[in-house]
Amino acid sequence: MKSMDIFLLRHAETESNQAGSLASGSGDALTEYGKWQAQAIVGDLMNLDLEAILCSPYSRVLDTVVPLAQTASIPVAVHPCLAEGQLVLDSSVSHEEPVYMPHTSGQLYPAEDEQAGAFLRRALQAKELILSQSASKILVVTHGHMIRELLNIIMDLPEKTRFPHDNCGLSLVSFGEVNTIGFLNRAMCSNKTVHRRL
Repeated sequence: MKSMDIFLLRHAETESNQAGSLASGSGDALTEYGKWQAQAIVGDLMNLDLEAILCSPYSRVLDTVVPLAQTASIPVAVHPCLAEGQLVLDSSVSHEEPVYMPHTSGQLYPAEDEQAGAFLRRALQAKELILSQSASKILVVTHGHMIRELLNIIMDLPEKTRFPHDNCGLSLVSFGEVNTIGFLNRAMCSNKTVHRRL
């Protein structure tokens, strides 16, 4: 396998995140602070010399990545397999084929009533999609539960681990002679003295 650096970025703060909710729908919007975060992370992400951007179709993710994509002039490839799903800590859940539905945004979204097994299969699709890229430095902008599933799949852990990921938190998965996974930060822009929530 070729050398590859995969940067996993969780979207910026949303209204549900601000309210302390663990789950949110596909239409959850960024807060003003989240919009600030999306701008604030651009400089740090530009330093990564990214070659490709993959992203979830949900608006909160697209709104997070657009400032970077415009600054770096890198096209954003949107894939429905990267959309959010339910957290699955039970390793006995059987996989099932996901169903993708057209959305008014023009993107495909996972079915509203998606079951846990379909989300797990989507996470496997996401891993295959990422590893099939020709680029060697890829940014994957997605959701907390998808990042957790991807890390569990990549690490092939015997028991599911609930990895913490703050809004705009970034992890690095490096494939090469030795595969490594690490948190670059818990949140790329958590300095609330610079921008306070109202």
